Amino acid sequence: MRPRIVLLGGGIMSAAAALEFRRAGYPVTVLERNELASGASGANLGQLSLFDRTEPWHHALACETFSEYAQLGDAIGYQRSGGVVVLQDEAQYQGAVPVCQTLRSLGEPAELLSGKETRRVEPLLEDSVIRGVLYCPNEGKLDPLRTTLYYFRQAQKCGADIRLHTEVTGFQTAGGRISAVQTTSGPISGDIFINAAGAWSGPLAQQLGISLPIGFHRATAFVSQPVPPCIRGPIVGGELFLAHRDMSLHRHIGLGGVQTANGSIIIAQATETSDIESRDVTLPGLCLTARTFLDHFPTLADLQIVRAWASVTPYTTDGLPIFGFSRDWPDLFHFTGFKGAFSIAPAAARKLVQAIRDGADLEGGSFSPDRPIHM
Repeated sequence: MRPRIVLLGGGIMSAAAALEFRRAGYPVTVLERNELASGASGANLGQLSLFDRTEPWHHALACETFSEYAQLGDAIGYQRSGGVVVLQDEAQYQGAVPVCQTLRSLGEPAELLSGKETRRVEPLLEDSVIRGVLYCPNEGKLDPLRTTLYYFRQAQKCGADIRLHTEVTGFQTAGGRISAVQTTSGPISGDIFINAAGAWSGPLAQQLGISLPIGFHRATAFVSQPVPPCIRGPIVGGELFLAHRDMSLHRHIGLGGVQTANGSIIIAQATETSDIESRDVTLPGLCLTARTFLDHFPTLADLQIVRAWASVTPYTTDGLPIFGFSRDWPDLFHFTGFKGAFSIAPAAARKLVQAIRDGADLEGGSFSPDRPIHM
């Protein structure tokens, strides 16, 4: 009999894991305190990136995932559209050079473009205000909400038990092991518990005295009314991947944009410090984000904005994911902190199943929740 798996969290990582565990024959229960994809998985750009996956293990997970998404196609709104990192100045451009070289060594046809060349990949991008772009044609986009719900539906069809509005409030322990989680719907027992709760992974672990190297911030974006095709692929600013950001600062304004299948343009983002439960949208955040976007796409000044939102998103303090059992609680596996989770979720979920079944690991335990953190 396979051990009973209890997945904590209702985002894309949990969705992919639920499906893979059921395919491997494990009994699976998913616990989500709200609705599915009510956190970061339902509130992001849907960008599928390679620029921040230059490590061989990371690139391999992304390639495997992109191949799966290509087979799913319209079911999840997948498009292989290409994507660009906009390089604002010479420092970002020079920082992009080794990234481009590494991607090319991994087989990606990445290019550094400058001046009018940038119009070849994004015709409306204002080239006079930037140093250039880093472009990769194998990047893409999908509908994040549709994708998360698709994987959960498939898991449910395979027999996964998905329980909504079931908040974990504590853990029942005995003899150095977890026997059950306490929830608002009563205790739920299991054999192995998977912490895949995104920004809430840290607070959950803290209930057992575990301090994970994970933090969170509030990200704000907004969306326009549908317009004819004008942005080809996901666009992000060079500061996101190529420059260190001091996360102690109250507010960061970045460049982000993607046009959805129905023509709406999602514009992002203001990243601000906040309480973990905050969904506040700030006027300075919206205005500065809009100004940054229009500096780069001035011909889109007449877009009508129809909705804005904010969501709490996680990050790890050393930039690495958290993957492994806790030293003090050998039946609690942490599966969280993967940046740009949509780009690797299905492939990472298969690694998770291998870890539970065979004791396999990622990068020799470098992603352990108990690793020393060097800032």
